[in-house]
Amino acid sequence: MKFLLSHPSVAPFVQQVGRALWEANMLDKFATTLTDYPEATWRKLICQTAKIVKIDLASQIQRRAIKEFPLDLVVNNPWGEIVSLAARKIDRDGSFSDFIWEKAELGYYSNWVADLIKKNDTNIDAVYGYECCSLRAFQTAKRLNKFRVYDVPAPEHDFVHQILKQELDKFPELITPYREKVQKKHEERTQLRRNEWDLANLVIANSEFTKNSYKTSGLDVSKVAVIPYGAPPPRTDGALGGTKSDQPMRFLWAGTLSIRKGAHYLLEAWKLLNPVNTSLQVLGAMGLPEQLLKDIPKSIAISGTVPRSQLYEIYHQSDVFVFPTLCDGFGMVVTEAFAQGLPVITTDRAGASDLIEHGKNGFIIPAADASALAEIMNWCVTHRQEVKTMRQAALDTAAKWQWSDYRTKLIESINDGLQKSGYAG
Repeated sequence: MKFLLSHPSVAPFVQQVGRALWEANMLDKFATTLTDYPEATWRKLICQTAKIVKIDLASQIQRRAIKEFPLDLVVNNPWGEIVSLAARKIDRDGSFSDFIWEKAELGYYSNWVADLIKKNDTNIDAVYGYECCSLRAFQTAKRLNKFRVYDVPAPEHDFVHQILKQELDKFPELITPYREKVQKKHEERTQLRRNEWDLANLVIANSEFTKNSYKTSGLDVSKVAVIPYGAPPPRTDGALGGTKSDQPMRFLWAGTLSIRKGAHYLLEAWKLLNPVNTSLQVLGAMGLPEQLLKDIPKSIAISGTVPRSQLYEIYHQSDVFVFPTLCDGFGMVVTEAFAQGLPVITTDRAGASDLIEHGKNGFIIPAADASALAEIMNWCVTHRQEVKTMRQAALDTAAKWQWSDYRTKLIESINDGLQKSGYAG
Protein backbone atom coordinates (compact mmCIF):
# COMPACT_ATOMS: atom_id res chain seq x y z
CA MET A 1 0.00 0.00 0.00
CA LYS A 2 1.63 3.24 -1.19
CA PHE A 3 0.41 6.72 -0.19
CA LEU A 4 0.59 10.14 -1.75
CA LEU A 5 0.80 12.53 1.21
CA SER A 6 -0.15 16.11 0.43
CA HIS A 7 0.01 19.35 2.39
CA PRO A 8 1.03 22.87 1.28
CA SER A 9 3.43 23.20 4.24
CA VAL A 10 6.09 21.05 5.89
CA ALA A 11 4.77 21.64 9.43
CA PRO A 12 6.13 19.28 12.12
CA PHE A 13 2.89 17.27 12.37
CA VAL A 14 2.89 16.79 8.57
CA GLN A 15 6.50 15.61 8.57
CA GLN A 16 5.68 13.13 11.34
CA VAL A 17 2.94 11.62 9.16
CA GLY A 18 5.45 11.41 6.32
CA ARG A 19 7.97 9.70 8.57
CA ALA A 20 5.37 7.23 9.85
CA LEU A 21 4.42 6.26 6.30
CA TRP A 22 8.07 6.09 5.20
CA GLU A 23 9.08 3.90 8.17
CA ALA A 24 6.18 1.57 7.30
CA ASN A 25 7.32 1.50 3.61
CA MET A 26 4.02 3.16 2.67
CA LEU A 27 5.17 6.59 1.39
CA ASP A 28 5.40 6.95 -2.38
CA LYS A 29 5.52 10.77 -2.55
CA PHE A 30 4.99 13.88 -0.46
CA ALA A 31 3.41 16.63 -2.56
CA THR A 32 3.93 20.11 -1.17
CA THR A 33 4.69 23.67 -2.21
CA LEU A 34 7.94 25.26 -1.04
CA THR A 35 10.73 23.06 0.33
CA ASP A 36 14.32 23.88 1.14
CA TYR A 37 16.87 22.49 -1.32
CA PRO A 38 20.02 24.26 -0.04
CA GLU A 39 22.16 23.63 -3.13
CA ALA A 40 19.52 24.13 -5.80
CA THR A 41 20.14 26.82 -8.43
CA TRP A 42 16.51 28.00 -8.37
CA ARG A 43 16.75 28.55 -4.60
CA LYS A 44 19.77 30.81 -4.94
CA LEU A 45 18.14 32.68 -7.82
CA ILE A 46 14.83 33.48 -6.14
CA CYS A 47 16.52 34.39 -2.86
CA GLN A 48 18.77 36.85 -4.65
CA THR A 49 15.78 38.27 -6.51
CA ALA A 50 13.82 38.64 -3.26
CA LYS A 51 16.65 40.64 -1.71
CA ILE A 52 16.15 43.30 -4.38
CA VAL A 53 12.66 44.01 -3.00
CA LYS A 54 13.93 43.65 0.60
CA ILE A 55 12.30 40.28 1.32
CA ASP A 56 14.33 37.79 3.35
CA LEU A 57 13.11 34.75 1.46
CA ALA A 58 16.13 32.67 2.50
CA SER A 59 15.04 32.52 6.15
CA GLN A 60 11.51 31.60 5.06
CA ILE A 61 12.80 28.76 2.89
CA GLN A 62 15.08 27.44 5.65
CA ARG A 63 11.97 26.91 7.75
CA ARG A 64 10.70 24.57 5.00
CA ALA A 65 13.44 21.97 5.47
CA ILE A 66 12.45 18.29 5.35
CA LYS A 67 14.04 16.52 8.33
CA GLU A 68 11.97 13.40 8.97
CA PHE A 69 12.19 11.42 5.71
CA PRO A 70 14.28 11.41 2.51
CA LEU A 71 14.11 14.55 0.40
CA ASP A 72 13.98 12.52 -2.81
CA LEU A 73 10.42 11.48 -1.91
CA VAL A 74 9.28 15.11 -2.14
CA VAL A 75 7.67 16.69 -5.20
CA ASN A 76 7.18 20.44 -5.25
CA ASN A 77 5.07 23.10 -6.86
CA PRO A 78 6.37 26.23 -5.08
CA TRP A 79 5.13 29.15 -7.16
CA GLY A 80 1.74 29.66 -5.57
CA GLU A 81 3.32 29.69 -2.11
CA ILE A 82 6.01 32.13 -3.22
CA VAL A 83 3.33 34.52 -4.47
CA SER A 84 1.46 34.06 -1.17
CA LEU A 85 4.60 34.91 0.83
CA ALA A 86 5.10 38.06 -1.22
CA ALA A 87 1.44 39.04 -0.77
CA ARG A 88 1.71 38.73 3.02
CA LYS A 89 4.69 41.08 3.00
CA ILE A 90 2.81 43.90 1.28
CA ASP A 91 -0.72 43.28 2.57
CA ARG A 92 -1.68 45.47 5.53
CA ASP A 93 -5.05 44.07 6.55
CA GLY A 94 -4.88 40.44 5.38
CA SER A 95 -7.72 40.53 2.81
CA PHE A 96 -5.44 40.50 -0.24
CA SER A 97 -3.36 37.68 1.28
CA ASP A 98 -6.54 35.68 1.82
CA PHE A 99 -7.50 36.19 -1.83
CA ILE A 100 -4.07 34.97 -3.01
CA TRP A 101 -4.18 32.03 -0.57
CA GLU A 102 -7.54 30.95 -1.96
CA LYS A 103 -6.30 31.05 -5.54
CA ALA A 104 -2.95 29.43 -4.76
CA GLU A 105 -3.98 26.71 -2.30
CA LEU A 106 -7.63 25.93 -2.98
CA GLY A 107 -7.18 26.23 -6.72
CA TYR A 108 -3.67 25.96 -8.15
CA TYR A 109 -2.18 23.55 -5.56
CA SER A 110 -5.28 21.36 -5.25
CA ASN A 111 -5.52 20.87 -9.02
CA TRP A 112 -1.83 20.01 -9.19
CA VAL A 113 -2.18 17.28 -6.51
CA ALA A 114 -5.19 15.81 -8.33
CA ASP A 115 -3.13 15.68 -11.53
CA LEU A 116 -0.31 13.91 -9.69
CA ILE A 117 -2.70 11.20 -8.58
CA LYS A 118 -3.86 10.62 -12.16
CA LYS A 119 -0.32 10.61 -13.55
CA ASN A 120 0.89 8.16 -10.88
CA ASP A 121 -2.19 5.95 -10.89
CA THR A 122 -0.25 2.68 -10.98
CA ASN A 123 2.14 3.68 -8.16
CA ILE A 124 -0.31 5.22 -5.69
CA ASP A 125 -2.88 3.16 -3.79
CA ALA A 126 -4.02 5.78 -1.27
CA VAL A 127 -4.11 9.53 -0.61
CA TYR A 128 -3.49 11.24 2.72
CA GLY A 129 -4.74 14.85 2.70
CA TYR A 130 -5.60 17.71 4.99
CA GLU A 131 -8.59 19.97 5.43
CA CYS A 132 -9.31 22.70 2.92
CA CYS A 133 -6.97 21.53 0.14
CA SER A 134 -8.03 17.91 -0.52
CA LEU A 135 -11.37 18.07 -2.30
CA ARG A 136 -10.08 17.65 -5.86
CA ALA A 137 -7.52 15.06 -4.75
CA PHE A 138 -10.18 13.00 -2.96
CA GLN A 139 -12.61 13.29 -5.88
CA THR A 140 -9.91 11.98 -8.22
CA ALA A 141 -8.87 9.27 -5.76
CA LYS A 142 -12.44 8.07 -5.36
CA ARG A 143 -12.91 7.77 -9.14
CA LEU A 144 -9.72 5.67 -9.23
CA ASN A 145 -10.83 3.60 -6.20
CA LYS A 146 -8.01 4.71 -3.91
CA PHE A 147 -8.15 4.78 -0.10
CA ARG A 148 -8.57 8.30 1.34
CA VAL A 149 -7.33 9.56 4.72
CA TYR A 150 -8.44 13.01 5.88
CA ASP A 151 -6.45 14.73 8.63
CA VAL A 152 -8.22 17.51 10.58
CA PRO A 153 -5.81 19.50 12.78
CA ALA A 154 -8.50 22.07 13.68
CA PRO A 155 -12.04 21.90 15.10
CA GLU A 156 -14.98 21.91 12.68
CA HIS A 157 -15.11 25.13 10.66
CA ASP A 158 -18.62 26.27 11.59
CA PHE A 159 -17.96 25.39 15.25
CA VAL A 160 -14.97 27.74 15.24
CA HIS A 161 -16.92 30.39 13.32
CA GLN A 162 -19.66 30.51 15.97
CA ILE A 163 -17.11 30.97 18.76
CA LEU A 164 -15.35 33.79 16.93
CA LYS A 165 -18.66 35.42 16.01
CA GLN A 166 -19.54 35.62 19.70
CA GLU A 167 -16.25 37.39 20.33
CA LEU A 168 -16.76 39.86 17.51
CA ASP A 169 -20.27 40.59 18.75
CA LYS A 170 -18.90 41.30 22.23
CA PHE A 171 -15.84 43.21 21.01
CA PRO A 172 -16.61 44.91 17.66
CA GLU A 173 -13.22 46.64 17.87
CA LEU A 174 -11.72 43.25 16.97
CA ILE A 175 -13.33 43.31 13.53
CA THR A 176 -10.79 43.84 10.73
CA PRO A 177 -11.20 43.85 6.92
CA TYR A 178 -9.75 40.34 6.95
CA ARG A 179 -12.34 39.14 9.47
CA GLU A 180 -15.14 40.70 7.44
CA LYS A 181 -14.00 38.89 4.30
CA VAL A 182 -13.58 35.55 6.07
CA GLN A 183 -17.09 35.85 7.49
CA LYS A 184 -18.50 36.31 3.99
CA LYS A 185 -16.65 33.20 2.81
CA HIS A 186 -17.69 31.17 5.84
CA GLU A 187 -20.51 29.04 4.39
CA GLU A 188 -18.59 28.28 1.20
CA ARG A 189 -15.47 27.18 3.08
CA THR A 190 -17.46 25.17 5.61
CA GLN A 191 -19.15 23.25 2.80
CA LEU A 192 -15.79 22.62 1.13
CA ARG A 193 -14.49 20.92 4.28
CA ARG A 194 -17.68 18.91 4.74
CA ASN A 195 -17.42 17.64 1.17
CA GLU A 196 -13.86 16.53 1.90
CA TRP A 197 -15.06 14.79 5.08
CA ASP A 198 -17.75 12.89 3.19
CA LEU A 199 -15.19 11.59 0.66
CA ALA A 200 -12.80 10.25 3.32
CA ASN A 201 -12.61 6.58 4.30
CA LEU A 202 -10.74 7.43 7.51
CA VAL A 203 -10.46 10.70 9.48
CA ILE A 204 -7.55 11.46 11.81
CA ALA A 205 -8.24 13.95 14.63
CA ASN A 206 -5.62 15.23 17.06
CA SER A 207 -7.85 15.36 20.16
CA GLU A 208 -11.23 14.44 21.59
CA PHE A 209 -12.05 18.15 21.51
CA THR A 210 -11.51 18.21 17.73
CA LYS A 211 -13.56 15.04 17.24
CA ASN A 212 -16.42 16.31 19.41
CA SER A 213 -16.59 19.60 17.48
CA TYR A 214 -17.47 17.58 14.35
CA LYS A 215 -19.94 15.46 16.28
CA THR A 216 -21.60 18.62 17.66
CA SER A 217 -21.88 19.90 14.08
CA GLY A 218 -23.77 16.78 13.01
CA LEU A 219 -21.05 14.90 11.11
CA ASP A 220 -20.55 11.14 11.30
CA VAL A 221 -17.58 10.53 13.60
CA SER A 222 -17.67 6.72 13.42
CA LYS A 223 -14.72 6.83 10.98
CA VAL A 224 -12.58 9.06 13.25
CA ALA A 225 -9.38 7.92 14.98
CA VAL A 226 -8.10 10.27 17.70
CA ILE A 227 -4.30 10.45 17.82
CA PRO A 228 -2.77 13.25 19.96
CA TYR A 229 0.33 14.95 18.62
CA GLY A 230 3.60 13.82 20.17
CA ALA A 231 6.00 15.87 22.23
CA PRO A 232 9.63 16.66 21.41
CA PRO A 233 12.23 14.77 23.47
CA PRO A 234 12.25 16.09 27.07
CA ARG A 235 15.17 18.33 27.87
CA THR A 236 17.50 16.62 30.33
CA ASP A 237 18.04 19.79 32.39
CA GLY A 238 14.46 21.02 31.94
CA ALA A 239 13.69 20.95 35.67
CA LEU A 240 16.54 23.42 36.25
CA GLY A 241 15.13 26.06 33.92
CA GLY A 242 13.20 29.22 34.62
CA THR A 243 14.25 32.46 36.25
CA LYS A 244 16.06 32.87 39.56
CA SER A 245 14.22 34.02 42.66
CA ASP A 246 15.80 37.48 42.49
CA GLN A 247 14.72 37.97 38.84
CA PRO A 248 11.30 39.02 37.50
CA MET A 249 9.03 36.01 37.01
CA ARG A 250 8.58 35.40 33.29
CA PHE A 251 5.35 34.34 31.59
CA LEU A 252 5.63 33.35 27.94
CA TRP A 253 3.29 33.42 24.94
CA ALA A 254 4.32 31.85 21.61
CA GLY A 255 2.21 31.85 18.46
CA THR A 256 0.04 34.28 16.54
CA LEU A 257 -1.32 36.99 18.84
CA SER A 258 -4.91 36.66 17.66
CA ILE A 259 -8.56 36.57 18.70
CA ARG A 260 -8.83 32.82 18.27
CA LYS A 261 -5.85 32.28 20.58
CA GLY A 262 -7.48 34.47 23.24
CA ALA A 263 -4.84 37.20 23.03
CA HIS A 264 -7.27 39.97 23.96
CA TYR A 265 -8.16 38.11 27.17
CA LEU A 266 -4.48 37.81 28.03
CA LEU A 267 -4.02 41.57 27.66
CA GLU A 268 -7.08 42.18 29.83
CA ALA A 269 -5.90 39.67 32.44
CA TRP A 270 -2.49 41.32 32.58
CA LYS A 271 -4.13 44.65 33.39
CA LEU A 272 -6.19 42.97 36.12
CA LEU A 273 -3.08 41.31 37.49
CA ASN A 274 -1.13 44.60 37.51
CA PRO A 275 2.03 42.59 38.14
CA VAL A 276 5.08 43.77 40.04
CA ASN A 277 8.48 42.20 39.36
CA THR A 278 6.86 40.08 36.61
CA SER A 279 7.19 40.10 32.82
CA LEU A 280 5.34 38.70 29.81
CA GLN A 281 7.27 37.80 26.68
CA VAL A 282 5.20 37.50 23.49
CA LEU A 283 6.71 35.73 20.47
CA GLY A 284 4.85 35.38 17.18
CA ALA A 285 3.01 37.11 14.39
CA MET A 286 0.65 39.96 15.20
CA GLY A 287 -3.03 39.24 14.60
CA LEU A 288 -4.76 41.87 16.73
CA PRO A 289 -5.99 45.32 15.60
CA GLU A 290 -3.46 48.08 16.30
CA GLN A 291 -5.81 49.95 18.64
CA LEU A 292 -5.67 47.09 21.14
CA LEU A 293 -1.90 47.39 21.34
CA LYS A 294 -1.83 51.03 22.39
CA ASP A 295 -0.40 51.79 25.82
CA ILE A 296 0.95 48.27 26.31
CA PRO A 297 2.64 48.06 29.74
CA LYS A 298 6.42 48.01 29.75
CA SER A 299 6.25 44.62 31.46
CA ILE A 300 5.03 43.12 28.12
CA ALA A 301 7.70 42.58 25.47
CA ILE A 302 6.28 41.83 22.01
CA SER A 303 8.53 40.50 19.25
CA GLY A 304 8.17 38.43 16.09
CA THR A 305 8.67 34.74 15.40
CA VAL A 306 11.99 33.08 16.15
CA PRO A 307 13.62 29.84 14.89
CA ARG A 308 12.43 26.73 16.72
CA SER A 309 15.83 26.07 18.31
CA GLN A 310 15.83 29.58 19.78
CA LEU A 311 12.19 29.21 20.83
CA TYR A 312 12.97 26.04 22.79
CA GLU A 313 15.68 27.87 24.69
CA ILE A 314 13.25 30.68 25.57
CA TYR A 315 10.75 28.06 26.80
CA HIS A 316 13.48 26.71 29.07
CA GLN A 317 14.33 30.15 30.45
CA SER A 318 10.69 31.02 31.23
CA ASP A 319 8.56 30.13 34.27
CA VAL A 320 5.00 29.65 32.95
CA PHE A 321 3.58 29.26 29.45
CA VAL A 322 0.25 31.00 28.81
CA PHE A 323 -2.10 29.64 26.12
CA PRO A 324 -5.63 31.03 26.72
CA THR A 325 -7.01 29.81 23.40
CA LEU A 326 -10.68 30.13 22.55
CA CYS A 327 -10.59 27.15 20.19
CA ASP A 328 -7.62 24.94 19.29
CA GLY A 329 -7.71 21.40 17.97
CA PHE A 330 -4.55 20.63 19.90
CA GLY A 331 -1.94 23.34 20.50
CA MET A 332 1.52 21.94 19.84
CA VAL A 333 3.02 24.79 21.85
CA VAL A 334 1.77 22.95 24.96
CA THR A 335 3.81 19.80 24.31
CA GLU A 336 6.78 21.92 23.19
CA ALA A 337 6.61 23.77 26.51
CA PHE A 338 6.31 20.55 28.50
CA ALA A 339 9.38 19.12 26.76
CA GLN A 340 11.42 22.08 28.00
CA GLY A 341 10.10 21.73 31.56
CA LEU A 342 7.63 24.61 31.35
CA PRO A 343 4.23 24.40 33.14
CA VAL A 344 1.26 25.54 31.05
CA ILE A 345 -1.89 27.57 31.64
CA THR A 346 -4.49 26.76 29.00
CA THR A 347 -8.26 26.56 28.55
CA ASP A 348 -10.95 23.91 28.32
CA ARG A 349 -11.08 24.58 24.56
CA ALA A 350 -7.57 23.37 23.79
CA GLY A 351 -7.23 19.76 22.66
CA ALA A 352 -3.92 19.55 24.52
CA SER A 353 -5.78 20.21 27.77
CA ASP A 354 -6.25 16.40 27.82
CA LEU A 355 -2.60 16.32 28.94
CA ILE A 356 -3.00 18.84 31.77
CA GLU A 357 -3.26 17.68 35.37
CA HIS A 358 -4.55 20.82 37.06
CA GLY A 359 -2.09 22.03 39.68
CA LYS A 360 0.49 19.39 38.81
CA ASN A 361 1.93 20.17 35.37
CA GLY A 362 -0.23 23.19 34.59
CA PHE A 363 -3.68 24.69 34.90
CA ILE A 364 -6.96 24.55 32.96
CA ILE A 365 -9.22 27.61 33.06
CA PRO A 366 -12.51 28.42 31.32
CA ALA A 367 -12.04 29.94 27.88
CA ALA A 368 -12.85 33.65 27.43
CA ASP A 369 -12.42 34.42 31.14
CA ALA A 370 -9.85 37.13 31.84
CA SER A 371 -10.57 37.08 35.59
CA ALA A 372 -9.85 33.34 35.85
CA LEU A 373 -6.64 33.80 33.87
CA ALA A 374 -5.52 36.70 36.08
CA GLU A 375 -6.29 34.66 39.20
CA ILE A 376 -4.18 31.71 38.07
CA MET A 377 -1.29 33.93 37.00
CA ASN A 378 -1.44 35.67 40.38
CA TRP A 379 -1.29 32.26 42.11
CA CYS A 380 1.85 31.48 40.10
CA VAL A 381 3.43 34.78 41.11
CA THR A 382 2.68 34.20 44.80
CA HIS A 383 3.64 30.49 44.74
CA ARG A 384 6.87 30.68 42.82
CA GLN A 385 8.53 27.67 44.44
CA GLU A 386 5.48 25.46 43.78
CA VAL A 387 5.59 26.51 40.13
CA LYS A 388 9.26 25.55 40.03
CA THR A 389 8.49 22.03 41.24
CA MET A 390 5.90 21.61 38.46
CA ARG A 391 8.69 21.57 35.86
CA GLN A 392 9.48 17.89 36.47
CA ALA A 393 5.81 16.92 36.04
CA ALA A 394 5.79 18.81 32.74
CA LEU A 395 8.84 16.87 31.55
CA ASP A 396 7.27 13.58 32.65
CA THR A 397 4.13 14.39 30.64
CA ALA A 398 6.20 15.02 27.52
CA ALA A 399 8.05 11.74 28.00
CA LYS A 400 4.82 9.71 28.18
CA TRP A 401 3.71 10.46 24.59
CA GLN A 402 6.48 11.09 22.08
CA TRP A 403 6.27 11.50 18.32
CA SER A 404 7.34 7.86 17.99
CA ASP A 405 4.17 6.88 19.90
CA TYR A 406 2.12 9.06 17.55
CA ARG A 407 3.64 7.40 14.48
CA THR A 408 3.00 3.89 15.80
CA LYS A 409 -0.63 4.69 16.59
CA LEU A 410 -1.13 6.37 13.20
CA ILE A 411 -0.01 3.31 11.23
CA GLU A 412 -2.18 1.07 13.42
CA SER A 413 -5.18 3.31 12.72
CA ILE A 414 -4.49 3.38 8.98
CA ASN A 415 -4.22 -0.42 8.81
CA ASP A 416 -7.43 -0.74 10.80
CA GLY A 417 -9.15 1.73 8.46
CA LEU A 418 -7.94 -0.22 5.42
CA GLN A 419 -9.41 -3.41 6.85
CA LYS A 420 -12.77 -1.84 7.69
CA SER A 421 -13.03 -0.17 4.28
CA GLY A 422 -12.15 -3.32 2.37
CA TYR A 423 -8.91 -1.98 0.87
CA ALA A 424 -6.57 -4.37 2.67
CA GLY A 425 -5.74 -7.88 1.58
